Amino acid sequence: MQKGKFYELLSNPALLSGESVAELKDLVMKFPFFQAAWILYLKNLYVAGDKNFELVLNKVAAGIPDRKRLYSFLHSEAENLSAESYFEQTGIKPHHLERNSEKSDSDGELIDKFLSAEHGSMRMEKQIKENCSLEHENEIAEKSVAETDELITETLAMIYFEQKKYDKALEAFKKLSLKYPEKSVYFANRIEEIEKLKGI
Repeated sequence: MQKGKFYELLSNPALLSGESVAELKDLVMKFPFFQAAWILYLKNLYVAGDKNFELVLNKVAAGIPDRKRLYSFLHSEAENLSAESYFEQTGIKPHHLERNSEKSDSDGELIDKFLSAEHGSMRMEKQIKENCSLEHENEIAEKSVAETDELITETLAMIYFEQKKYDKALEAFKKLSLKYPEKSVYFANRIEEIEKLKGI
């Protein structure tokens, strides 16, 4: 599809026909990330009553920031809403679609234009990070490595035992004995075994 024809269809969707369906399909297959072409192709399928409309709609709708506007664009009369106005409303009109724009004298102007542009719902607000004092950060770090009774398990106690960290293993089995009284006989045997090993 020629660039001029694309612009013509973009500004006047009433010109969409069966012939333009094939051309737009080729365009979106060649440039799969060209959102303007996808939306125009979708409108063309809707106008033509094509059987692939639902399939393409499901694919395109996933990447659309405002589906209500897409719905109103698809179901509007061609005279009431052009594709260009749809893109202007949603804020997703790519800069390369502007007809009257000339190439900038330097790359800096293009970057400045991009940075100053309003991006609507696509813009993310900056988050302000709270300043924490060094003491507060150290306190958080200490809490993160401290063991609590909730985290002590029989597996952890066995790991301490196998690593020959008998003091930690002994402490873990004592806590488990209090936490699970039904297994206190088993834990008592493990505690006695560790005390014998420590005595060596």
